[in-house]
This record gives sequence, C-alpha cells and structure tokens, in this order.
Amino acid sequence: MQWLTVVKYGVGYGLVLSLVFTVAVFAGAAASRDFLLGDYPPAVQERYGKEKSARGRRVAAWVGVFVWGVCGIPLMTLAMVELGGALDGGLTFLPAAVCAALVFATLSVYDLIVLDWIILVGLRPRLLVLPGTEGMPEYGDMGFHLVAAVKGSPLIVVVGLVTGGLSALFVHVF
Repeated sequence: MQWLTVVKYGVGYGLVLSLVFTVAVFAGAAASRDFLLGDYPPAVQERYGKEKSARGRRVAAWVGVFVWGVCGIPLMTLAMVELGGALDGGLTFLPAAVCAALVFATLSVYDLIVLDWIILVGLRPRLLVLPGTEGMPEYGDMGFHLVAAVKGSPLIVVVGLVTGGLSALFVHVF
C-alpha cells in the first residue's frame, strides 16, 4: 500500500476544501453577520440577544449547499478518482476511507487553528464580530472552539467510512 500517496491526497484535497470553506465563511458573514450564530460562545450569543435572522438562516443554508454540495462532494469525488489512478492496485475501501477521513480531518484542524484560533480569537476581524458584542473577552475563549472541534470529530470517521464504502462499491460495480 502506498500510504504516503493516500496521505498526500487526503491532506492536499483537505487544504483545498479548507480554502473554499474560508471564502464561504467570509462571504456568508458579509451577507449576514449572524449566519454562524450558533458557533459563537454562549455569552456572546446571549449578549447578541437575538435569534438567527431569517437572512442568516438563508445564508447558512446557501453556504452549506455551496461548501458541501457544489464544492465538497465534487472535490471528494475528484480526490477518489485521482487517488485510484495513483495507487498501483487501484482504489479499494481502506485507502479511500483513510483519504476521505484525512480530507475532513484536515478541514477540521484548519477550521480550529486558522479560522477559530488565529482569525476569530487572535485577529478578530469586525466582519466576524456580532454587532453589540465588540470587545467581549469570551471571543478569546480558545477552549470553547477546541471543545466544539472535539465534539465534531466523530464525523471524520463517518465521512471516511461512508466515502470508502461508496468508492469501493462504485469501483466494484463500474
């Protein structure tokens, strides 16, 4: 098995998806600052004092469709096709599952370190700060973002298993 190749494709495509996600987050925030309301620390949400706006819900839906439907699935498909061509034995369940899990793990780590910790906690651009919550120390709560990332980490395994299974099935049937 050529594990270095699997890792290269997983991390590489994960970084591409991470950049798409970053653009989508900033575009979404430009369209509606509250579209990620549930991703802020509870004290920030409480001081903001409003439910997510109708516009925020629409923007969140469109960002989700764009990131996962328009970009994520095609990128994952391309990763599997190219990985299959790069492996001596073609694409099988295990390398597909590991590659897909690495794509999602790379996105998760990037989201935590770059978007949450460096950009939101460290740089705190005005575009990502909810109106009326400027200067709150809770924006600096790195632990909040770490806990959220850990809670979402089981999805890494799910994405890997589902993608690996679908890829192996597709290769076997076609």
